[in-house]
Amino acid sequence: MAKDRKKKKMRPVVDMNKKKQSNTFLEASYASVRRILRALGEDESIFDVFTKRQKQDMFMNKILPTHVAAKEGHDVPRQYIRYIQNDLIFHLRSSYFDKDIGVTWMDMATVGQTLMIVCNASSYLATLQEKQLAIMKHLSDLFEKKNTFGELQMNIASYIKTILMMFSQPNFRIYGQTDFDHSEASLQRGYIRSTVYIVTHECQTLRFNYKNRERTAFRIATGQFMGSTPYTGGKIMLSKIFPNVEQDRELDIYIQSHAIRRFKERIDTIYPIMRNEFFIISLVMMQNVVTGHNGTPLMACIMLDNECGNKVIGYFVFTVSGNNMIIITMLPLLSESVPEGRTLYERLHLSKYEIEYLGMDKLSFFYEVDIDQIPLLKQVLFDELHLDYVRSLYNSFRKKGQPFDEKKTLFVKDFFRKIEEQRTYEDVVIE
Repeated sequence: MAKDRKKKKMRPVVDMNKKKQSNTFLEASYASVRRILRALGEDESIFDVFTKRQKQDMFMNKILPTHVAAKEGHDVPRQYIRYIQNDLIFHLRSSYFDKDIGVTWMDMATVGQTLMIVCNASSYLATLQEKQLAIMKHLSDLFEKKNTFGELQMNIASYIKTILMMFSQPNFRIYGQTDFDHSEASLQRGYIRSTVYIVTHECQTLRFNYKNRERTAFRIATGQFMGSTPYTGGKIMLSKIFPNVEQDRELDIYIQSHAIRRFKERIDTIYPIMRNEFFIISLVMMQNVVTGHNGTPLMACIMLDNECGNKVIGYFVFTVSGNNMIIITMLPLLSESVPEGRTLYERLHLSKYEIEYLGMDKLSFFYEVDIDQIPLLKQVLFDELHLDYVRSLYNSFRKKGQPFDEKKTLFVKDFFRKIEEQRTYEDVVIE
């Protein structure tokens, strides 16, 4: 005989007219309202004009932080969605709308938005007296004048854009985002939230001939931003490359997989998630074109650093074909073909193979080897070329108290000791 099973209890329907939030939530919200009023330059005592019941009604429904989801029909890994959502929450909690008063962007995204919505909610305003209506009208005008809601949305959207720029890969897929969707609300559960949907753009490819071989290149691009800015491919004016050109025109920027591979090998100190950000910064935003040793134009690879500023960490080699600029490969900072590497070659006469043998073609060389122990190398790299900024850029990758690689330092030190001994011997023979 089958055992009697307990019937599943139906969830009771909540009467929203009788619904109340917890006292803990309400007290925290009231404290946030007072801080927000001070941050806006208002007297926090104006909040005391409202009755206890009116304050509770303000927060009848919670405004939740922006939700991130994949748009239907777009293939976005769940791990990416989870990462963006968690990182966005961390960003809102740790960044400030007003640091002196202690108002975080999370306060603005939840309590601040609640205040903005209530100021224009006709059903709520109908319960207020004349003095209270005047306060709500003043706050509504203040929010509109300061564009607080727009500033909040731009802060959230820009942060998501930065993460999506890191996830994007020009030879695979570009990610973008829609505008805010404010349609999601669950009045039965008592919350309202906006949603940003992540969309995907398949990479654009180009077939081209270079050195008698047919190759494939991929468009450097940024994804859709807030619905208003569509998928945008990187462009550069021909006059930036050749200043004396008679007829200027716009070129589309492409990169081949070989250049991405070389970037991975030579700029080996950054996280993989940051590579596409370097491409966008260097090839679309900065576009710093310099002349190489043999007169060939090169595009500088730029790293943005709050302390050191914009610094060169390598160079892209490119060719112009029709209306396209195509990145062919990536040269390290100490390559003989680039300005810094040429000076190193003239001073120390190191060949390309010796540079690779010592590991000097990788940026990790600067923070794995204690260059201060090698006087000849320190004189050229730090005193003459002023490349000590490279080591400063990557101090963040070194764990606190982490020493240099002693074996590698000893290996490089011994190599340059032999060079100095050989030069001394040659000088004696000449004399």
